[in-house]
Amino acid sequence: MPHRVSSSAEQRVEALVRIASSVAFGHSLQETLDSIARSVVEQTEVLACGVTVSDPTDRTPWLWSASYGFPDGYVDAAVQCWQRGALLLTTEVYRTLEPIVMEDARQFILDRSEYAPMHEMERGAPWNVIACLPLVTRGKPVGTIYAYYADLPDETGVRFLKAIADQAAVAVDNAQLLEEARGKAALEERQRLARELHDSVSQALYGIAMSARAAQIAVKRDPHGVSVPVEYILSLAEGAITEMRALIFELRPETLLEEGLVVLLTKRAAATRTRHEVEVEVEFAEEPDVPLAVKEALYRVAQEALHNVVKHAQASRVFMRLVKEDDQLVLEVCDDGVGFDATAAYPGHLGQQSMRERVSAVGGTLSVTSAPGQGTAVRITVPTSP
Repeated sequence: MPHRVSSSAEQRVEALVRIASSVAFGHSLQETLDSIARSVVEQTEVLACGVTVSDPTDRTPWLWSASYGFPDGYVDAAVQCWQRGALLLTTEVYRTLEPIVMEDARQFILDRSEYAPMHEMERGAPWNVIACLPLVTRGKPVGTIYAYYADLPDETGVRFLKAIADQAAVAVDNAQLLEEARGKAALEERQRLARELHDSVSQALYGIAMSARAAQIAVKRDPHGVSVPVEYILSLAEGAITEMRALIFELRPETLLEEGLVVLLTKRAAATRTRHEVEVEVEFAEEPDVPLAVKEALYRVAQEALHNVVKHAQASRVFMRLVKEDDQLVLEVCDDGVGFDATAAYPGHLGQQSMRERVSAVGGTLSVTSAPGQGTAVRITVPTSP
């Protein structure tokens, strides 16, 4: 059993602060539940605590759960009891939205055969009272919180548990919304990749098929003159393979660890050159000795910068450079395109914002220099040491 501390107003405030941090810092749902259960037990007179997240359309007692202070296997035993027809306070509270405080809870469980899977653990348990409250947010139940006590909690203790339940409901709601947002972002990324595949690789394969048919016709007419269409087919195939490899990296970023940043930047430059007929010159130093997160951030920013060149710049030439300067790693992507007013706001265009966020996350800085008719230069600097 974890070490218990005596309850006090200060300790209860500490528990609330910890749970509030689950709302503020955007933890995953499971991390949020674990933090709530642990904080209640460590900072109060509660001997054991559990939090559940439920779905009324599901046939299980809960979809997500966390517990702290219980013997190993206790929660699994409770589920077995539910499967045998036993009443779980969590399911009843979730259904009625009414708090339940059960005195003599241990004896209640020991007296009923449907709770047999829990009997052995209950006989030596230090608790005797169970309080269970609903988690409600935006007018709807999302789960329950249940706390086990040695003795009946006083009015202050019950109010405190209600405050915990209110905070927990917000934390759970926040975690679910965050995961939904991440899922939406992942879906949008998959859709973008699907468009890329259609626009690049699919078109290249279509061109290969058309050129192959032309070669078949040409070889019948003039067997010695087939080299031109065959060479064109080969160039299309090489371009499609290069583009496919670049897109595969976006689905499998571990390729960055296997091949390195310099190799993948070279492939991205080649894909841009082949697909869009833009001259791309590169100057790359040796593979930098920096964390994988830094390499991925630099690759993503270079990818976005090249995408902007193709989509907006109307450039004929691009220069990409990756070098080490003193204790910094510098990546530059410059073009000779139409340029733009870098000081103006462009509502709905999130490319620069996304690049800045990526670079900032690894401790770097990003600058964009441009003016109408003068091209654009993107420069990223990242420290090579902490």
